Amino acid sequence: MTVDVTEDWQRISCLEARLDSLPTKADMAELKADFKGELHALESRLTKWKIGLMLGSITAAVAIAAAVDRFVG
Repeated sequence: MTVDVTEDWQRISCLEARLDSLPTKADMAELKADFKGELHALESRLTKWKIGLMLGSITAAVAIAAAVDRFVG
């Protein structure tokens, strides 16, 4: 019985060539930290937009109510 080792070595060398492109735990931790920072910044911007839109809609509702009261009442 003969064992073909060359095929196994070819598969191992192919896997070793791919190992360089895989991220390490440190790479993943850095990516996670960057993602958390960006997520926090996005949350801050969305909160500012929500507050601005709420104030704008309240102002518009009051203006519309005042105009209706002036012209109807």
